[in-house]
Amino acid sequence: MQSIKNNSTEQEARFDIHELFFSITDNQSTIVSGNETFVRISGYAKDELVGQFHNIVRHQDMPRTVFKTFWDYLRADKPIVAYVKNRTKNGGYYWVIAAVFPLEDRYVSIRFKPSSALFTSIKEIYFRLLMAESKLEMPQSEMLLSELLNKLGYTDYNHFMNQALLTELLERKKLIQLNTSCIKEVDFDVSEFSLSMKSIFSSSKTLLNQYGKWFEKIDAFNKIKSMFEEKSLTLNYLARDIVLLSLNASISSYKLKDDGGKTFSVLASDIRTNSKENDILIGNIYNLSQSLSEFLRETIFIVSSISLQMEMITFFIQEQVENKTKIYTKELSKNIQTLFELVKTNHEKLTELPLSMNKSIKKTTSCLGELEQQIMYLGYIQVYGIIESARYNDDSQGFGKIFLQLKDLIVKTTQEISLVNSMSENFYIENSKLVENSKEITEMLIKLEIKIGSI
Repeated sequence: MQSIKNNSTEQEARFDIHELFFSITDNQSTIVSGNETFVRISGYAKDELVGQFHNIVRHQDMPRTVFKTFWDYLRADKPIVAYVKNRTKNGGYYWVIAAVFPLEDRYVSIRFKPSSALFTSIKEIYFRLLMAESKLEMPQSEMLLSELLNKLGYTDYNHFMNQALLTELLERKKLIQLNTSCIKEVDFDVSEFSLSMKSIFSSSKTLLNQYGKWFEKIDAFNKIKSMFEEKSLTLNYLARDIVLLSLNASISSYKLKDDGGKTFSVLASDIRTNSKENDILIGNIYNLSQSLSEFLRETIFIVSSISLQMEMITFFIQEQVENKTKIYTKELSKNIQTLFELVKTNHEKLTELPLSMNKSIKKTTSCLGELEQQIMYLGYIQVYGIIESARYNDDSQGFGKIFLQLKDLIVKTTQEISLVNSMSENFYIENSKLVENSKEITEMLIKLEIKIGSI
């Protein structure tokens, strides 16, 4: 506790919202390279960083649980995003939102300044974790982290980190647009280095704008994701209500001993059989909506990641020009190639997702068609039930009410099917446009790869 209080007097290393920095490590976390912004903010000389473990900048206020989560993801060859408090050489500190991506035998960490309201909540969580870790074993600390994230509305760490990256990127974009003074034109001179770099920079900016179009659709992706989840649950609840209604009808029919009892028993049996088949179809629709939701979640994360990675490339080039770099070094060329390889790898994943989503939508539409037919047949049963209730002229068992309730459920289910169908069709059209757009981007990446390969 005492160390936390003392740390409140530390000096914060300042850097601007538009600045990005990266480091590249081997898979043992030994620093291989990094950009000048990383060197400047850390306070170390570059040769003091290269060859050292990345924990050279680790701050004692960081909970061990967070780093455990960090390495669990990386060792599983999965990207990870986290808020990190780092330590400078002179004992100061700086906060970043760090996105770390596995790439063959390396890890590429891209970091920027956090600025959203979520950041404040996370600092409180880290404080609580740090206080608890002196008394808890690691599994208990991990459970506490999970509980604290749950209280913020996140189902798990994966859900949290996806939203954190998106939230911080959107807030950063808004702040940069408000502060136009941080947007600078890159002044390329006529040196051989700058002329070659100008072409790469121009292509990178164009690609960044292309990915920006995808990034702008993220809000729509989120809404579609929520709507599919909501509608599939609604259908699930309606199916359960129809099953319960069929049971009520069966119970009521058993109480009748004449022909009316037999008639209503058959109708109740038909409703029950139909509702079971509906239940299976709606279960399939629910599972497909969960798959679609997962595809959308992954799309949102990859689009966010690529947007950050492409911006890192353009910022790195700008940094080199502003530092008046005149010649290519082996390290500089390798850094650009590594950052580009990261974009290329993630783009390949991104191009597969719309195709997978289209397959999922087609299956959903097929299930909806079958369900529509089933509900139509249920409508015939309901009409016949109403007629029989009137003919029997004895509603003491409530059959008239049961069939009116069934009518209400049929109407609601039909409306929900229509809404989901409409959503599916519209999303399929929009998704197909993304497929075409990804083909254009692939061609642009091939051209940029040739340029980068020539440096």
